[in-house]
Amino acid sequence: FYFTCDARIPLAAKKDEFMTFECTKTVESFASKVRSLVPVKYEIIVITGDVKGAATDANVFVTLYGVNGDSGKRALKAKYRNLFERGRTDRFLLEMLDLGELLRIRVEHDDKGTSSGWFLECVEVTNTANWVTTVFVCGKWLDRNKADGQTHRVLYPKY
Repeated sequence: FYFTCDARIPLAAKKDEFMTFECTKTVESFASKVRSLVPVKYEIIVITGDVKGAATDANVFVTLYGVNGDSGKRALKAKYRNLFERGRTDRFLLEMLDLGELLRIRVEHDDKGTSSGWFLECVEVTNTANWVTTVFVCGKWLDRNKADGQTHRVLYPKY
């Protein structure tokens, strides 16, 4: 909320003298906030754990959440590459509106393929406009047949 007041306010009022001011409240709309945001490329580094059966053949998706909104569900894919293999690091470059400081991410897969279970070690997200990197540690299975049976994780920054 913004309260605008076009008046001079004295630091000390005289005894028994009261002043009133008329102020208006304006709320910045989401649309106007979005218009002021610029497209930014985010480098997303995904590290698959180095444990037996850690790799996945499923399709992997990520949603980034920041102080300026969220990215929406984005597929992490690359042509002619076998992604998310045991002990491997995969890099992706996604363009989206500047999300500001990142608050959390959601990583998930669609549970498709013969070996869809996946052990996600961590995700690093770098805003290439200001080179701020945020690390999200997971260290858990995304597998309906292991651990808690979840195929998605919501991760928070490691500080």
